[in-house]
This record gives sequence, C-alpha cells and structure tokens, in this order.
Amino acid sequence: MSEITAEQARSNSQASTYGTSEVLKQLDQSIDANSKTGATSITSIFNKQAVNESELQGAIANLEGRGFTVERTSTTAAQYTLKVSW
Repeated sequence: MSEITAEQARSNSQASTYGTSEVLKQLDQSIDANSKTGATSITSIFNKQAVNESELQGAIANLEGRGFTVERTSTTAAQYTLKVSW
C-alpha cells in the first residue's frame, strides 16, 4: 500500500478539477456495479468542497435525461447525498 503525505494531499486538493464529468463517472461506475448485483438504487455522498451546486445539478440533469430517478436525500453544511434509482 502506498502512503500519501499531508503535503501531497494538499497539493492534490489545490490542483483538483473535480466537476460534473467526474461526478457522472463515479455515479456510472457505482450504478453499473450495483445493478449487476440486483440492486435497484445507489446512494452516494459528495463533499461540498469538491462539488458545487451547479456541477451537482448538471449531473442530476444528465442522469434524469437517461431515465434515472434522482432524489437528494440530504444536504448538510459539508455534503450532498443523492439516491439514484432505476
């Protein structure tokens, strides 16, 4: 297992370009894996420091456009929680 230092983690955070496409990639991978187990939904949590409201809305619109049902189950000061069903 490789270890990361706090300095490397800070550098990663400052260079992050995490956005709608990355949110969709993460959700698509989770949907694919979970649907193969017989599940009919997933729940995913996104940190507000990594994803802003407009990026999240873009991902939600994309999923809904592909026929998924997306429910925002929780929003706190630190995170968004989405339930995606099919």
